[in-house]
Amino acid sequence: MTTGTITLRGDDPLRAVAPTFANFLAVSHVGTEVQLEFIYLDINVIAQQIDKVKQEGAPAHVKLQGKTVAKLVMPISSFLQLKAHLLQMFETLEGSGDEGQPKKETRKRSHGR
Repeated sequence: MTTGTITLRGDDPLRAVAPTFANFLAVSHVGTEVQLEFIYLDINVIAQQIDKVKQEGAPAHVKLQGKTVAKLVMPISSFLQLKAHLLQMFETLEGSGDEGQPKKETRKRSHGR
């Protein structure tokens, strides 16, 4: 059963006073830069909207306002350097057997590569 689509927009990070936990990540790029925006939204707000859609019985497009915790802008060349590291992390997490419970491993860090 499809309940709808949620569109989430974060606050202006210069004015945001946000918690230190972000539960959404927006990734975008323009020209030669990539932007990562970490957005916090109280899970109760999402649950209330889902219940409302279920009660109305029709799919809906819900727009919610979250708080931007951090916004990172970096050159595409720097972002592309993360590819191998992120792929390795995805493989490790997917191979752990238990979602959300990754295998305990020694962290491997590579700086500047």
